[in-house]
Amino acid sequence: MEKESLYYQIPYVKEFDAKVLSCVKSEDKYLVELDAHGFYPEGGGQPADKGAIGDAVLSDVQEVTLKDPSTGEKLTDDRGNIKVKILHTVDRPLTEGETFHCVIDWENRMRNSRNHSGEHIVSGLVHKHFGYNNVGFHMSDVMTIDFDGTLTFEQLMEIEKEANAVVLSNVPVNTLWPIPEELEKTDFRSKKELKGDVRLVDLGGADLCACCGTHVMTTGEIGAIKILSVLGHKGGVRVELFCGNDALSDYRKKHEQLLQLSHMLSVSIDELVEGVQLVLDQSRQKDWRIGAINQRYYEMKAETLKDFDGVLTDIEEGMNNVELRKCCDHFMKHTASKVVGVFGRKDDSIDAQDDNCQWNYVIGSANVDVRSKAKDFNVLTNGRGGGQKEMIQGSATCSESILHKSMEELFS
Repeated sequence: MEKESLYYQIPYVKEFDAKVLSCVKSEDKYLVELDAHGFYPEGGGQPADKGAIGDAVLSDVQEVTLKDPSTGEKLTDDRGNIKVKILHTVDRPLTEGETFHCVIDWENRMRNSRNHSGEHIVSGLVHKHFGYNNVGFHMSDVMTIDFDGTLTFEQLMEIEKEANAVVLSNVPVNTLWPIPEELEKTDFRSKKELKGDVRLVDLGGADLCACCGTHVMTTGEIGAIKILSVLGHKGGVRVELFCGNDALSDYRKKHEQLLQLSHMLSVSIDELVEGVQLVLDQSRQKDWRIGAINQRYYEMKAETLKDFDGVLTDIEEGMNNVELRKCCDHFMKHTASKVVGVFGRKDDSIDAQDDNCQWNYVIGSANVDVRSKAKDFNVLTNGRGGGQKEMIQGSATCSESILHKSMEELFS
């Protein structure tokens, strides 16, 4: 931890000047060391800053631990801090010894700072009320926190309510660097035993945690905190959440989707649940009626084929995989066919005799091991699939005539 870094000393510095100490090529990028540290390196679950060093685009910042070349042990200073150097990944070489103007991508920095600060408040409140620890934290498209205990969504909604009250109170976010004697007497959250300089972040009384990341100056800058989901994870739970502009963007997207559904179902947003339930009920009734009609169809067609004792290749229109399987099963039981193959086109717009016609298939037999022929059938029909010795199913890409020919060749 570089205590003297600009992102600690002047948290809201957006631009600064720095001299290039070294520049080394790495594949198609360049690793640059500066004499001033204003760009935050990746660490503690928080992504690195982005920005520009002169005309060079900065894509990543990494903290590299320095080691004794003879022993391989980590080097430390007189305060017990591990010595590091910070390397900045840029897209072009920069002249060593030259000073460049550096600009931080502030929108990206503030997104990370809002999310990190919001995570502190949620983790602190969970620890306060339930005693659970934050054992994993990650920021990407969505932020996740892993806790070492179980939480229900209802419990997290109460945490969310209290967290947003802390945001609305707009109290200062304070950073402390206690001396060892003070640190021993301080109750704070930490994932590991700490040595050297320890930085504590106080989130308006909602959390006091050892942390090396960037944060907002007051809780009001975080914006809304929205918990999205909770899932079981490694004996505890994983919580997904958004903060600030991320929460607002998520709300806008979901509200637009609700409006679209509202228009599609011709109901108000408040009546969407009832509207969707009505559609589901109607769909189930249609499925039942279609199933009953199909059953009568199977029976009528089987009656015409009951004395057929060869290899039955049946082409059906408009049936899904479940219906194809039911049809095949009915023909197996109610015809004298040795082997039954039922095929349905995936796309009725493609001619059945086209070599690129795609099919779903079900092949079954009461006394022939059809699984033993599955691989050969898939080779002949450019297909894929498998199953049990009594029935196989899958897909094929070929003409209808190839289906007939393959069935006869393999099962006659």
